[in-house]
Amino acid sequence: GKVINPFGTALDNNSIIKKSKVSRAVEVLPSGIMTRKTIKRQLDTGVAIVDLMVPIGYGQRELVIGDRKTGKTNFLLQTVVSASKSGNICIYAAIGKKKMDIKKAEEYFKNNGVMESVIIVASSSQDPAGVIFVTPYSAMTIGEFFRDQGQDSLVILDDLSTHAKFHREISLLANKFPGRNSYPSDMFYTHAKLLERAGNFAVKDKEASITCIPVVESSGGDISGYLQTNTMAMTDG
Repeated sequence: GKVINPFGTALDNNSIIKKSKVSRAVEVLPSGIMTRKTIKRQLDTGVAIVDLMVPIGYGQRELVIGDRKTGKTNFLLQTVVSASKSGNICIYAAIGKKKMDIKKAEEYFKNNGVMESVIIVASSSQDPAGVIFVTPYSAMTIGEFFRDQGQDSLVILDDLSTHAKFHREISLLANKFPGRNSYPSDMFYTHAKLLERAGNFAVKDKEASITCIPVVESSGGDISGYLQTNTMAMTDG
């Protein structure tokens, strides 16, 4: 029910968050194959054509790709509402977004009555590059916290194109050797390690999943770019 920055501080001045007794590293090694279970349950997105044609399973990593202003965020907001009503905890990572867009997402969830089971982890375009870079890691860490309680969660990373741009900025300032498109040579590893933390896991004699929907922006319908092909390779479709 809160909008927080990647460090867990409420962005709404009226909100008070009690200090947690639990601390977690935002970047950890993904759990191995022995901790994972076969994906058998379907997550309803609330969009009939998607649920019929390309059903998403609990614990899958499903890529949303498209040009600017093609309705990616609208689809994601609708998915959050549907998943929340199905009993999932939804973590929406707004990576380097405009403050107006973050506010719109919050109001959409409130208007649909699901904000109590939604956490928005937000960094605005005015934040330092390091804060924007750590945003998706924080969101995934919160998802892992709920997974360990035996609770299914949905993590939306909106979007990894922005994340990659700030990773490139930090790397070039640190004099890292640039690779393709001036992105650092570990760009694929950075995102693959992040997305590998999602999955369907065996927790306390039951299943608990982290379903991850990363978003990548294309330009002029071109999906053959470096970031686009990277994320296709590390997601389920």
